Amino acid sequence: MKIIEITFVSLLIGLAKSRLLIIMAVTAVLLWAGLHLLPLLSRDRYILSSLLSVFCTQGMKPFTYQMAGRIDWRQLFRCGGMPSSHSAVVAALATALGLDYGWTSPVFQTSAVLGSIIVYDSCTLRRTVGEQSRIIRELVQDKRRQLPLLKGKMGHTPIEASLGVLCGVLCALFVVRF
Repeated sequence: MKIIEITFVSLLIGLAKSRLLIIMAVTAVLLWAGLHLLPLLSRDRYILSSLLSVFCTQGMKPFTYQMAGRIDWRQLFRCGGMPSSHSAVVAALATALGLDYGWTSPVFQTSAVLGSIIVYDSCTLRRTVGEQSRIIRELVQDKRRQLPLLKGKMGHTPIEASLGVLCGVLCALFVVRF
């Protein structure tokens, strides 16, 4: 009986270390949260338009970033790239608020100003950080070391941010008007 207990415990420890258990736990939490939060989200057009814009822009990224002619599905969960999901979220939120409250309302103006700060930041500061991490990675690779925490792509070019804004506006129009 003691051997069975030890084997069971080692099996549980092995599962806890594996990615499968983590994926199953995250899936369970998302399903539970989705079932409880979906009725609330379906009535909130602002959050719904922002979420739709994130799903659309992140869903486009594997098709806009291809490695050696193949689709890179890892781009679904990475920052940076075409189009900008940060820009899409703030544009969707500001557009939905503007459509509901009016383009001269303080609510729209506040969201537009804060959204423009986020878009500006993603094109300048985050882009600079991405370039610096690329340079540091190249310097370190010359010395045959690896730094796994440095990402190659951070931030956005102005065209990536502009297309993100366009996608966000279209998502907000779709959610609010239909």
